[in-house]
Amino acid sequence: MIRMGFGVKAGALAIMAAACLAAPRMGHAQSWTPAAWSSAASGDVLADARSEDSFLRLSDSRRQPAPVPATRGPVPRRLRPNTISLGVQGQYGVIRGSSRLADGFDHGPGYALRFRYLLSRAVALGFSFEHQRFGSIQPPLNVPGDFADSHVVITTFSTEAVFYRHREKDLHPYFLVGFGYASPDEVYTNEIASRVNEGAFLTTGIGFERFVRPRVSIDGSVRAYGQIANSEFTSIGEVSLGIHLYPGD
Repeated sequence: MIRMGFGVKAGALAIMAAACLAAPRMGHAQSWTPAAWSSAASGDVLADARSEDSFLRLSDSRRQPAPVPATRGPVPRRLRPNTISLGVQGQYGVIRGSSRLADGFDHGPGYALRFRYLLSRAVALGFSFEHQRFGSIQPPLNVPGDFADSHVVITTFSTEAVFYRHREKDLHPYFLVGFGYASPDEVYTNEIASRVNEGAFLTTGIGFERFVRPRVSIDGSVRAYGQIANSEFTSIGEVSLGIHLYPGD
């Protein structure tokens, strides 16, 4: 019994001595103490926990679905191709040139109907019908046997290419070019009419459109017309203002 107890004590002392000799070789030459062993053990556990947590976060981020882009609202009708719009305008015109019409008449009121078909966000195909009246330069003379000119009425139909700028804004400008056909009628005091200087013409102009409702806008323009008929040149300038409607949907 005495020998066994002595052997156990000797073994324990040998283990402790080996541990003391091995302690300086461990990280940063720290001496072995129970506190050092416990802190080292806890540090290793925390490091392992942090690395495992980072790995889980990385794997979770890789598993997340791709972000879905935010859906846009409906495109305003004025920007959609294939949109049809209708307009009506009151206008006032002035006639000049070297033709018979320009020699006898000067200015007067009229009206116009506009039809547009939107080809893209910035280009539209337009059709215009106008009824323009010009008063006589000289007052009519009611002399027996003499038919004094009282006024001239010019009816036109034209096709136009309309180019918009900054169409996405409520207020935006545009310009146009086109061609058409004019039918001027001289109307005498007794309502007898005579057609003169009938023929094709070219037109150009600038304008603006101001939306007051999603489908209603105020439309104004300044237009110029040039016509050569019977070797006579006629030019007309007009200022127009009205509304434009975008029905549908």
